[in-house]
Amino acid sequence: MYAQTTFLNGVRAMPGTHEAIEIWLRSIHDQYAASLYRYALALTCRVEDAQDAVQEVFARISRQPKRFTEVTNIRAYLFSATRNAAYSILRGRRRCEALHDAICSDIAAVCAPDTRQMSATIIVIRDAIAQLSIEQREVLVLKILDQMTFKEIAHTVKAPMNTVAGRYRYGIEKLRRALGAVNNV
Repeated sequence: MYAQTTFLNGVRAMPGTHEAIEIWLRSIHDQYAASLYRYALALTCRVEDAQDAVQEVFARISRQPKRFTEVTNIRAYLFSATRNAAYSILRGRRRCEALHDAICSDIAAVCAPDTRQMSATIIVIRDAIAQLSIEQREVLVLKILDQMTFKEIAHTVKAPMNTVAGRYRYGIEKLRRALGAVNNV
């Protein structure tokens, strides 16, 4: 008879088997997911980010479950891993928001050279950019700020050059309508 491993909540399975790993993951997920989610939500203040952080923790464990056999305090490990995942998401969010603010400022400088109008223009641009599709935003950033050609952008985003040019044109048109300015964009 083979020895069995007892997991959390008294669940038993053959050690090292796929079944045992699944049972173990399900067991720790059932026991800790709600607490980890509440913790991640407190750190990130966004439901989606909290869910992503917890999912990342369990995905990391499921990719390399044998690595966690030596963890002596699974609860402490899970909370530490959740904290790290949440902070990683927050760092990414700050970079994204900083880039977004820089883009808005650069475009506002072109659209409203008068500094009194600039902060109001930045707000309008920020809202207008938020309304663009991710594909249009991506092309505008690469074209306007990174000064790439349509050919370079097409290669970067792996899309046909005409598609890239269309995304740029439609994005610019949406920004112009939002700004009420047809010149210098």
